[in-house]
Amino acid sequence: MSSIHVYHRTGVFVVAWQLELHPLATAIPAFQQQMKTLCLNDFPCGTGSWNRSKYSIKEAKSSKLPKYHGEKEEEQDKDVNEEDQQTLKEYLTDEQSPWNGEELSPENQHLRELAISSPSLVNENFLCSKLKTLRIVNKQITEVDKDLLKFQNLEELTLSANGITTLNSANLPRKLKILELCTNEISSLKDLSQSPPPGLQHLGLSYNKLSLDLEYKYLSDEFWPNLISLDLSFNDFVNLLDIVAHLTLLPKLKNLILQGNPFALLPNYRGYVIDTLKNLTALDDVLISSDERHIFMLVSKYEEFNANVARIKLSIGNVTGIPNPIDPLEELPEFPVVKRNYFVTYDFLEDSKDFEVINKETTGNKKQNENSSSEMPSETGTTSTPASPDPVANSPQIEQEQAHSVFTHKIPQKPWADPIVYNYTKEFNVTKLYALKKLLQNGLTIKVIEEKVLSWPVKTLETSEAPTKEKGKGQESAKGGKASAKDQKGKASGKDQKGKASGKDVKKQPTVFQSDTPIERILGTCHVNLHSILAGNNLFEMVCDLGIPENEPKPKPPTPDDKESKKGKSAKKKDDRSSKAEKGNEAKPKSKLKDKLDNKKGKEQNDSELLEEVVPKHLFVEVKLHFQRWFSTADAWKEINSNESAVILLKL
Repeated sequence: MSSIHVYHRTGVFVVAWQLELHPLATAIPAFQQQMKTLCLNDFPCGTGSWNRSKYSIKEAKSSKLPKYHGEKEEEQDKDVNEEDQQTLKEYLTDEQSPWNGEELSPENQHLRELAISSPSLVNENFLCSKLKTLRIVNKQITEVDKDLLKFQNLEELTLSANGITTLNSANLPRKLKILELCTNEISSLKDLSQSPPPGLQHLGLSYNKLSLDLEYKYLSDEFWPNLISLDLSFNDFVNLLDIVAHLTLLPKLKNLILQGNPFALLPNYRGYVIDTLKNLTALDDVLISSDERHIFMLVSKYEEFNANVARIKLSIGNVTGIPNPIDPLEELPEFPVVKRNYFVTYDFLEDSKDFEVINKETTGNKKQNENSSSEMPSETGTTSTPASPDPVANSPQIEQEQAHSVFTHKIPQKPWADPIVYNYTKEFNVTKLYALKKLLQNGLTIKVIEEKVLSWPVKTLETSEAPTKEKGKGQESAKGGKASAKDQKGKASGKDQKGKASGKDVKKQPTVFQSDTPIERILGTCHVNLHSILAGNNLFEMVCDLGIPENEPKPKPPTPDDKESKKGKSAKKKDDRSSKAEKGNEAKPKSKLKDKLDNKKGKEQNDSELLEEVVPKHLFVEVKLHFQRWFSTADAWKEINSNESAVILLKL
């Protein structure tokens, strides 16, 4: 939007043109607004009573007048409010000055100094004809129109951190050499490749939304004959072989940045690019030495080296800080029997079912780990299907639909210890590279969970039948009342003797327990940021701090109302007991009662002091993530041979 404000000041009408950016802003309005922030027409810059440049050059005085007379006349004509240019420039650099522009770039600072020395030159037409570098960053620009052609001599243009979705290269200045468009919404190179500046040497398109394989055809000398540097980092390109094959058509390409794309997670990424692009001098801002080019020789010629599979090894080490579930000061009941186990869960993709290498569990016995570990769909995940060998199945469109196919993996359970040593390792072979990149952008979620199982004793058939038999015998004895007391004593003594004689043969049967449904409780959660892997690191190690785990809630004691209700039911019994207790207390001396109370108070104080001294511990989990990357052709050979792959075929 634009609006005109007219106001009156000292008898003169002043018209101010105010520009306001909106979501459909173009480059020129954004440039004009940026110039207004420099205050080139306000003190100490610009033309005003403070700057003598507002006066026209006076005609020379008559030669008959003495020289000193002209100097005195000039001093009389000088306004007391005027300041020389050197003083005005000091206002722009002095630390105590409110007009100090420390945050401005050197180019903008020079422009403000020019507005002091030659304020009449600093206008829009002058800037458009003289500027060689223009940066318009984070100004919500979504369109670049033909007005940008006013900058006839512009050589460097930066339009980063805006909302540009498409850019017609016909609207770019013809002398442009550097074009930076990072962090925008560009999803296609079609419009940008229609009529680009012929002398363009650098093109920056990082952090955009380029993903389609159809965009590769625009990377050729037909559109960019003089391109020396190309930045396509942090886009969504998946097919490494195809994009590198098209980049070979850029004869002058020396600097290439491709990190952050899904294919950069492949183990052969750097070696394949270096071995294919012979003229390249730097890859991902790292110089390519002659030794590095030599050790990657012929790595691009072997088919098995160039499989579209990322290999990741995830490890979980020690877990420390889990509170002891058994309180030494607390008396535990005999039943139920409580069993606690602890395990760690993490969110990751499933392993590719169509790849030759199978997941390996390296902790302990392989079979035991396979039975104890499990994979469950996460709350936000959906059931994923095995990857298809069809190349269309690996396209970004299909992978975007399956990007959230994240599974919750559970490591084997272990009882309490401090620390709990897991030494868990699992290998993943992922073909869904786009989904893997999204997972790394979102990060991993690590949880430590306690599983508690309550077991109760179950009555067996023999224990349940025993009272019924005794009851029958009692009834028979009641019916046969003729038996004498001596006979009963004799029978009883006989039974006791038999029982003593056969006591060695009677075996005590073990108690049978029945377990309840396991109760799980999350002790801590941690989110792991993995952006460093996208930036090119192949190893990530971290000791995750999950905070202080919450103690298990204990059963609440009965309320006073519950106690009163119980008292009302058994009032008579309690009255009798209380009367007996009073009599007993009267018999006891008062000193003993006082000693007992003092001992009880002292014990409570000691317990409270122990609790105060115990400082709660943080819960820590050791996490390690290793992305396999080959640093030479020998590394690739070693890995292929260790996996017992098929015979390596050399491309003809």
